[in-house]
Amino acid sequence: MGTSLIDEQPPMRRYGEHPPLDPREVRALPNGGIQYARGELPDLGTVDAKAQRYTRTRVLIGGENAEHWRESAWVPAGWIQRITCEESSWQDPYDGVF
Repeated sequence: MGTSLIDEQPPMRRYGEHPPLDPREVRALPNGGIQYARGELPDLGTVDAKAQRYTRTRVLIGGENAEHWRESAWVPAGWIQRITCEESSWQDPYDGVF
C-alpha cells in the first residue's frame, strides 16, 4: 500500500471534525490560482492566508499572522471567506515571483 502526497506532507493543524482525507476529493483552485482567504481560528483568532487546496467540506490555507503563524491548516470550508489581496492584512511575498 503506497502513500499519497497528502500523507507525505509535514504535520499541519487540523480544525473541526476531520475524517481521513480522500486524495481523490482534494482539488486545486481553478487555473492553478491561489485565492486569499480570511478565517477565524479558535486558537489564533482572525487569520488572513491563501487557500491552497479544497474539498467539498474543507479548505487548506497557509500564511502567517502577527503572532508569526506560518504554516498550513485544513479548516472547515464554512470558516473561510474569500477576500482580495488588497483586503488581506498579509500578502504572500512570493506573489508574482514565479
